[in-house]
Amino acid sequence: MEKQIADLVILNAKQLLTMKPIPPLDDEGEDNPLGLIEDGAVAVKDGKIIAVGKTNDVIKQIDFGKNTVHIDANKKVVMPGFVDPHTHVVFKGTREREFLLRQQGVPYAKIKKEENTTIISTVRWTRKASYEELLDITKNHIYKMIDWGTTTLEIKSGYGLNLEEEIKILRIAKYFKEYSPLNIRSTLLAAHVVPPEYNMRSEKYVELVINDIIPIITKNNLADFNDVWCEKGAFTREQAKKILKAGFDYGLRPKVHADEISDAGGAKLAAEVEAISADHLVHSSEEGLKKMKEAGVVAVLLPITTYSLGECTFANGKKMLDMGLTVALGTDYNPGTAMSPSMPLVISFAVVRLKMDIVSALYGATLNAAKAIGMEKEVGSLEVGKRANINVLDIQNYEEIPYRIAENYVERVISNGEVLK
Repeated sequence: MEKQIADLVILNAKQLLTMKPIPPLDDEGEDNPLGLIEDGAVAVKDGKIIAVGKTNDVIKQIDFGKNTVHIDANKKVVMPGFVDPHTHVVFKGTREREFLLRQQGVPYAKIKKEENTTIISTVRWTRKASYEELLDITKNHIYKMIDWGTTTLEIKSGYGLNLEEEIKILRIAKYFKEYSPLNIRSTLLAAHVVPPEYNMRSEKYVELVINDIIPIITKNNLADFNDVWCEKGAFTREQAKKILKAGFDYGLRPKVHADEISDAGGAKLAAEVEAISADHLVHSSEEGLKKMKEAGVVAVLLPITTYSLGECTFANGKKMLDMGLTVALGTDYNPGTAMSPSMPLVISFAVVRLKMDIVSALYGATLNAAKAIGMEKEVGSLEVGKRANINVLDIQNYEEIPYRIAENYVERVISNGEVLK
């Protein structure tokens, strides 16, 4: 068989984490859950991985051309690019005043009376922004995510809350899906909160989402998923179920913002509608989590949000893992409760506050996160045939990832074979 000329080769990695779906046995017959290879290498052609293994073995499998890019990863960790399965990156404006008031213990009822606070203020700014302005702002947000090693992300709408503005937001997501080197999935979150013009008329807004927004969004192929915030102050379980069922009928797989503030039955709902994921899950009941496990729903945990809200209770990641749930991690990047693009920081929080072991946290930020957006066959692990999404970290041991809190040790970022950093 003729050898392929590689476009890019990463050589001599002190630790190469392949993150294979089935934990392999190492040379001594012991469990190697991260698929760790010492002195590892990865070769890439046409944006896909064509060889992965020990450096000497990979060199034997490929040819080098005059344009082959070489990256020496000596004394470094190489792993899949991070997958962020829950973001709200298309927005205008910031809410630092709200953040500071919250940390000072100011009641939410009083915070709402301040200018530039709550989701509705973000909705107002985002509605006023032109498509071009919002595109530039979003590009800046995404560049920050790339700097921290994210190569795959989900983008939600939800700051438009009417047909025209939800289309604008999802058009921007589609732009980056088509014209950026990143791997992107988009989610309709028209049911984020009830917009002010429908105050005290939430059922009318539910009708708008079901009868107008969902059909037109799907007709124009602007979303992969349909999400609802099922929570007191947002949408009831009954309203959420109707919206998710309507989306499913149009081909949008359900997602659920579930049980962030209280146990509102979001985990049970996610299981009932066979959602691809249920996200937050801070206050979910054991019964709800068991139903999610039985239905194969991925649990997406968002610890930066809980931290930003100043809460003491975090989602019980360890318990979910012990129950056999597939646990993923995300930033929830948004202007109100998670103004951070850093998946490495999420991993640190997962280990410290969610009590997840390092192996589970790393799978949560890669392969399991890919499962939460239906991309596990394409991204999330370093395997032949998968997209070449790779991070080179300026550390010598993967255990340093959560340990080096808020330090950006991401040295190189490759997405679909393209070196972005």
